[in-house]
Order: sequence, then structure tokens, then C-alpha cells
Amino acid sequence: MDKCRTLLNWQIVVVAALCTLLLTTPVPTLAQAGELAGVTLANSLKINDVDASLVGMGLRKVIVIKVYVSGLYMESPTNVPAEVIEADMPKGMVVHFLYKLSAKKLKKEYRHKIEENTPERSDDLNRRIDKFIDMFTDPTQKGDEFIYTYIPGDGVTISIGGKTKGTISGDDFMKALFRVWFGEKPFDKKLKKGLLGLN
Repeated sequence: MDKCRTLLNWQIVVVAALCTLLLTTPVPTLAQAGELAGVTLANSLKINDVDASLVGMGLRKVIVIKVYVSGLYMESPTNVPAEVIEADMPKGMVVHFLYKLSAKKLKKEYRHKIEENTPERSDDLNRRIDKFIDMFTDPTQKGDEFIYTYIPGDGVTISIGGKTKGTISGDDFMKALFRVWFGEKPFDKKLKKGLLGLN
């Protein structure tokens, strides 16, 4: 009988200890940065072994249509457009679509903005731009995410809908791509301001 009581007491002690541990140990959660147009983006984006921090979020609108919410991530954040473009560090863009766009529309818009913001391009850069444009093969669906991550020495890796489409090499391509959001003639000036955290 005494042995049973001793065993029961030990079980109570163990259960109590486990309960205390569970109550005092923080549960790992994905830290969120906030919400914009119903979209919440994480405070950081893992790029290789670097946790790039969210600089800002912006909404792209065409008249009254909300097209996408985007976030800029950088290893060392800055809100100076030229520094964002030129920075040779891990950085990325997350584009969360709220509206359906055809692949043809995507190709046309990206090509137009790249050519408009980077008028002087080598033949080699043009070939890599063509390779990038050819990655847009399907229409966007609401909730789709396009993720562009840059790693110095490797290039820009493009992920569409959770699938890696490929990597485009060269910091010249990286700069041409980032100019579509942060150049003199961006997709959207309000979007640019939001991405820079200047709202």
C-alpha cells in the first residue's frame, strides 16, 4: 500500500512538473509584421542563412482594383531607393496577389518596366531578361505569392506559387529587376513609398 502511495505521489510530481514546463516555455511562433489589405507578411524572410528584415509593405492598385500586396526584405534595411537597388546583400521581394492577371499581362508589364528603368542593356543582360520573362507561364490566382530573393554571387531566385522557377545570375539583372519597384519610373509610386517604409 505504501509503495502504491509512493508511486502515485511520484506520478503527481511528474505531471505537475510537466504542466509547469508547458506553461512557462514559450511556444515558437511566426512573428508577423502587420496587415495590409487583408494580407499579413512575416517580419523576416530566410535568404540562404540570412534572416532579412521587412523594410515595408505596399499595395499596388490600378484605379480601384487591388492587384497585390508586396514586401521588401533586406539584410541591412534602408529606405533610400538608390541604396535598395544598389545594395549587394541578401534581399528579397514578396508579392502576394489579390487579383487574377494573365501570363501575357505579367510578361508585358515586367518587360515594359525593366526596359523603361534600364534603357541601356547589354545583349547578355537582354538574354537573361528574356529568360526571366519566360518564367511567367500561368495566370496568377488570388493568394499566389511570387518571391524574388537575391544572393550576392548567385543571382535572383524566382519562386512562383511555392515552386522555384530558376535563378537569373548577375547583379546587373538584380538591379534591373529592383528598379521596377524602386526606380524613377516604378510600377506604382505609392507602392514604392510603402515598400520603403515611408507611409
